[in-house]
Amino acid sequence: MTAVVTRAGRREWLGLAVLTLPTLLLALDISVLYLAVPQLTADLGATSSQQLWIMDSYGFMVAGFLVTMGTIGDRIGRRRLLLTGAAAFGVASVVAAYATSPVMLIGARALLWSPPPRPVSRCRPPEPLAKAWPARSARLCNSPARSAPSCWTPPTTPSPPP
Repeated sequence: MTAVVTRAGRREWLGLAVLTLPTLLLALDISVLYLAVPQLTADLGATSSQQLWIMDSYGFMVAGFLVTMGTIGDRIGRRRLLLTGAAAFGVASVVAAYATSPVMLIGARALLWSPPPRPVSRCRPPEPLAKAWPARSARLCNSPARSAPSCWTPPTTPSPPP
């Protein structure tokens, strides 16, 4: 029996590149802000608690709305939500760049979260991985093996306590 190796094509690599761009934006934003906090503190007169909010408000909003925006993306469309989020991110970035007070900067940073789509729920693994997925899922979830799912589904029967 020979194993067939399926290699990723141009479309898969392009999809990966598009999906990593928001993560790159987040990493770049945090890095630049980390370096700019001393100057922002001096210019805006931010207190220590305001400095924490300037740094963390974006992360709190992303974490809080991740599942909600995924559900909204399922309803109105992931592409529309991603484009709307990118436009809102651009507008909020301009507001944050011209902030005149710490409170205005905190508010603009809170608005910076762009609605993240959930494209993974639509991705189907390649055939060799799809055959291995039920066994892996059963081992991780302690549930009986099922046919290869396109995304994770909760077990239908409660598993016994360990």
